[in-house]
Amino acid sequence: MLQKNLRFIPLVVLLATSTAVHADGAIKQLHKVNKQLSRIEHTVNGTQKKYNNTQRNITEIKEGTYAEKSVGRAVKNKKKKAVNSLIHRSNNAIRKATNSY
Repeated sequence: MLQKNLRFIPLVVLLATSTAVHADGAIKQLHKVNKQLSRIEHTVNGTQKKYNNTQRNITEIKEGTYAEKSVGRAVKNKKKKAVNSLIHRSNNAIRKATNSY
């Protein structure tokens, strides 16, 4: 009887190993699918943002306020970039003066 049961041990080990390998492959596939879904979600969000901006611009053009708002946004962005640049330059100057990185 023991001999009869010992014949099944290699089969059970092979089955367990095969199942583990398949499970590992399935998990890798799920991670890959999850990454792809994240990329698609990011693309959809970007497209939605572009669509919303286009709709806003169309509304502003209809109202006749597009030029003023567009210039206002451009000025706001220029100011933000100028402030960020000034902060960056001052941080670099402080780092050079103190030789700390």
